[in-house]
Amino acid sequence: MKKGYLFLMFCFGAIYMTGCKEDAIIAPELAYTQYFQDKVGSYILYNCDSIVYDDFNGTVDTFRFQIKEYYESEFTDNSGRKAIRIERKKRDDTTSWFLKDVWSLVKTSKQVEKVEEDVRFIKLNFPVKSGKVWNVNALNSLGEQEVEYQEVHKPFSTGTLSFDSTITVVNTDPVNLISEFRNTEVFAMNVGLVYKRFVDVDYVVPTPEIKKGVVFTMSAIEFGVE
Repeated sequence: MKKGYLFLMFCFGAIYMTGCKEDAIIAPELAYTQYFQDKVGSYILYNCDSIVYDDFNGTVDTFRFQIKEYYESEFTDNSGRKAIRIERKKRDDTTSWFLKDVWSLVKTSKQVEKVEEDVRFIKLNFPVKSGKVWNVNALNSLGEQEVEYQEVHKPFSTGTLSFDSTITVVNTDPVNLISEFRNTEVFAMNVGLVYKRFVDVDYVVPTPEIKKGVVFTMSAIEFGVE
């Protein structure tokens, strides 16, 4: 009888310790979920540059504009989860702000899902850990696209703003001399996305000169709560 009691106590103790361990793993301060905040009323303002290389016309066009992402309101998505409506406004030197897109996001203890142009991406996967890999397209039909964490908990500057702690997410596509497909996104603690560089180009082999494609960058210049 005494042995049976001790055995039950051991089992309950093991279950308790396991539960504590799991709670610790998903705790926000250990998972670093703060790299993507989801507070209604917050915003981030970006300077954007889009360079388009057209080999057919032999032209290189640069477009400069600003994008403002504003977390406008909270709603419940089709899965019954808290979601944020994101209003994305755009302007250039000759225009005033106009509503360009309406996106949304869902932040859970496991990941951040962001719907861009009606396509759902897994932007961050928790807990944050250097070298961790996941499929950013796991929730859409675009095909598998692996990304990984690099430069974890490192300082970063956009040229206008400096941040003490950021993480960098980069796709794992191999590098070659013919073409390049690279998407780099940097997230700052308690802010969110502060820098993005998207490259999809073909090169004039065997030189590093770009033949055709696009290079797009977004750099945060301001953030806050309205």
